[in-house]
Amino acid sequence: MAVLATPDTVTGRVASVNPKGVKLEGHPDWFNFSRYASDIVPPMRGQAVALTLDRQGFVRNITAGVTAKTDETMSVASLCAGIADRNDRTITRLAVLNAAAEFAANRPQVKSGEVLKIAASWEWWVNRDADDDLTDAF
Repeated sequence: MAVLATPDTVTGRVASVNPKGVKLEGHPDWFNFSRYASDIVPPMRGQAVALTLDRQGFVRNITAGVTAKTDETMSVASLCAGIADRNDRTITRLAVLNAAAEFAANRPQVKSGEVLKIAASWEWWVNRDADDDLTDAF
């Protein structure tokens, strides 16, 4: 955790929360709750908050909601990220479907429903985590 020179306020949307602290979207570090702040109610994931930090960087107070300008900025950024993710997913699906159709083109025994199953399994393979076991792919 970063040590701050003076008390500070940090705003953002909650990415994760646990009994000891909160992580905001776009911030690499967790913000731990101060043991001296007895009235902190942990926020919910996705909630827009303002965190008041003490000199050591511990959360002393949480205020739900942020200014309209910050909400607009965050929602535009979230929207753009969502559009990019959706576009990437669509491009991947179309490419995999095209490859599965080409694969089945010279195999008359393969039915159209099977082409979709092949494409779905190939899409899973493309989007798998690096440490996923490949034995379940097909």
